[in-house]
Amino acid sequence: MESKDRFFSELMTALSLMMDLDENRKLYHAWRVAILAERMSRDILPEYRTQIFYAGLIHDIGAISLPDHVTHYTDFRQHFKNPILFNHSAKGAEIAREIGPLSIAAEMIMDHHEHWDGGGYPRGLKGNNINLGGQILRIADTFDILARVRPPLDLNDMKTALMSRRGYEFSDIMFELLVSTLEKDNFYEEIMDDKKISEILPQIVGDLPPVDLASCNSDLRNTVKIFAQVIDAKHSYTAGHSERVANYTYKISKALGLYEDEAEKFEIAAFLHDAGKVAIPKSILDKPAALTVEEFKLMKRHPVYTMEILSMVSKLKDLVRIAGGHHERYDGRGYPDGAVGQNIPLGARIMAVADAFDAMTSLRPYQRTKSREEAKEVLAKNSGSQFDPEIAKVAISVL
Repeated sequence: MESKDRFFSELMTALSLMMDLDENRKLYHAWRVAILAERMSRDILPEYRTQIFYAGLIHDIGAISLPDHVTHYTDFRQHFKNPILFNHSAKGAEIAREIGPLSIAAEMIMDHHEHWDGGGYPRGLKGNNINLGGQILRIADTFDILARVRPPLDLNDMKTALMSRRGYEFSDIMFELLVSTLEKDNFYEEIMDDKKISEILPQIVGDLPPVDLASCNSDLRNTVKIFAQVIDAKHSYTAGHSERVANYTYKISKALGLYEDEAEKFEIAAFLHDAGKVAIPKSILDKPAALTVEEFKLMKRHPVYTMEILSMVSKLKDLVRIAGGHHERYDGRGYPDGAVGQNIPLGARIMAVADAFDAMTSLRPYQRTKSREEAKEVLAKNSGSQFDPEIAKVAISVL
């Protein structure tokens, strides 16, 4: 696989895993939908296998700002009352179009909540007016929700549960295609097993025809910028946070006299530094009062999740510790590793200052917004304890 193709597939895989982190668990919702949709498409839309697979990976990307993971919203009637849910297919399609080579996948994502009888959303399309890829995603999505029933359903119970929805949620053909896919080669047992899912997914990525990247901007910075926008969409008050931290990180790096390629590397790490925050419940991130010991313990996990997500992308491997170290303190009292002074990567020490400066000067539920001058006073006061003194000094002069 060429490096550009590998970067794209690894980034999409990491992005979908990030969206499926739910506190300290991996839900594998998008991965299961993608695997199942791709397998079904081999019989009915073989030329679009790649687009269907990527559509499955990011089909719920428009629902990132929900308080809980989208799989928790199982009452379909609520989807019409909740504007984030009702609009998430259209929002997801919009993001997929921005990615460039996924314009065909975008149309599938747009229709993945339409129902065969016209009772779905967002456009109330009916029958064959619904994109065929969207129809495959619909039944694959329903399958994953039913796969979460405890105790797990056996194949016959699963077929019965799906049977009750045929003719209104999806067509007879879709039902028969799904059942024949599940019955083939022990596939039902494999798709129900989270461990197997994480083994099957890289195999599919390796076997699929690559997406056409001719329309894709190969600039790494622009690609991660879309990733950063998805991260920041989790919370209304974090809109633009990752981009601002990236800008401050770059500015401080250049003022420290670093070479352009080093400054750009740190900037990219800063765009992605909060990827792991998507796994932290909104109730904790938005809490105006002090966190409990248990809540803070969970909060301290987010840099670890960030490192896990970034380590899935070979091209970003050397940024893992930099992005994951933005809450380390110069005096060793930070997290997740409690690293001290020069043992903290330089990029992480720069980002710690940039991140704190943006948090202080932006709207946050847990503190009063400070002016830039007030924030600089805090940087000076905590120089040598929370922050690297040399970096704090330079940051005060350029921010």
